[in-house]
Amino acid sequence: MRKLAILIICLMLTGCQALTFSVDGLLSAPNVADEQSAIYQALIESAGRGITLEYPRNGEYRSAFIAYDIDADGEEETLAFYSVSSVNDSNVKIAVLDRDSDGEWRSMYELAGAGSSVDRVLFLGNDMAVGYSAQDYEENSIRLYSYADGVFEAIYDNTYTVLEKADLDGEGREEIVTVKRSGAGIEINALQAAGEVLYKVYGLAFDTGSGIGGYGFGKLGDKTALYLDIASDESGLSTQIVYLDENGLVAPLTLGGLSEQTRRPLGYLSLDYDGDGTVEIPVTAAFTGYEAAAWGGAEYLTRFMSYSPETGNLEPESSAYYNLSDGYIFTIPNRWLNLITVSRDPGTGELTFRKYDPALIITEMQPIVSFASAGSSAGEAYIAAGYELLTESDSTSFYVNIRAGSDEPLVLTMDEIRDNFHIIDESVFSRGTTTRVF
Repeated sequence: MRKLAILIICLMLTGCQALTFSVDGLLSAPNVADEQSAIYQALIESAGRGITLEYPRNGEYRSAFIAYDIDADGEEETLAFYSVSSVNDSNVKIAVLDRDSDGEWRSMYELAGAGSSVDRVLFLGNDMAVGYSAQDYEENSIRLYSYADGVFEAIYDNTYTVLEKADLDGEGREEIVTVKRSGAGIEINALQAAGEVLYKVYGLAFDTGSGIGGYGFGKLGDKTALYLDIASDESGLSTQIVYLDENGLVAPLTLGGLSEQTRRPLGYLSLDYDGDGTVEIPVTAAFTGYEAAAWGGAEYLTRFMSYSPETGNLEPESSAYYNLSDGYIFTIPNRWLNLITVSRDPGTGELTFRKYDPALIITEMQPIVSFASAGSSAGEAYIAAGYELLTESDSTSFYVNIRAGSDEPLVLTMDEIRDNFHIIDESVFSRGTTTRVF
């Protein structure tokens, strides 16, 4: 029988691929594969017809039926997530279905869930972690099931806001990672398989932080690190980086006040905006001309920083305008630094970079280039106003208008503009080297 060994290191500081399929409308769709129909029928025979299929809302697996080789015999079993209408029990059930000696699908046994819906499902080898949600609780619940002797056994329970898996120690195996609020701070746990019969749970806590602003995973040397944006009571964000070494979870930005150096207004999330696999941390400063503006009320120049394990410092990667409302990042060319500022039209959201002149108010300074965004149906007005279509995402078109003449040293070519323009599309909020928002 698999057992859980818990090693908790708390510091108070300031798998396998699976196939899934959907069975929506399975009984009424005549062209559904016979095998899928047989699996569903086996569930009905075991649980009865008064069931509701439960689909994981997040994560890699989104089907109520997940095909996975849980016993490593080379053939896939099926895990079915469902609930039954009951006054006394509203929790999700998990049925494990397999073929019998005659090749027929049968429900072998059932697991009790820990919530009324499924948030996500993760696999570590033959073990499975399920995140559950319940309407009565703000946080989700994780239950880790270990597979041994032909059955799953629940061996670990906790609560979480973030549930993911990543190779935090660079040893080629993934750990389960959870993050949650804990009192007036944030708690992180990493569950690591430690041989055939053991798990270790490493814990780390930050004693400040009013909430989780966002998170992402990215390269840090030979490891994968968690980049955690923590909200503070002052309506700002700061970032912590967490990885795993032989002594437990490590948070290098707690040294030398590095995390405090990342403090910026809400919304400026850490992310891998340029697709290099490294999560960049945005550090903001008021654009030239906005130095006297109140906190959160200026236009900001964003310096994207990365942590260097070699130097133990935050190193600058680029300077940019991080457009929170329109969903793009524009990298500032080196020859623009300290020579330009920016203005935004409060009605249209049009953004204009201008040549800085301390003798003028910002809106009177010479425009260099303007950017605008709109749905596809609203783009004609920008084209008529002298804009050119720059690029498009699934739902938004981005337009550019080069306002300065070719004799202006600060003017950009279209190639420069395209190279420096980065859309923050929906892939930013997917699992991996990217960021999610809470």
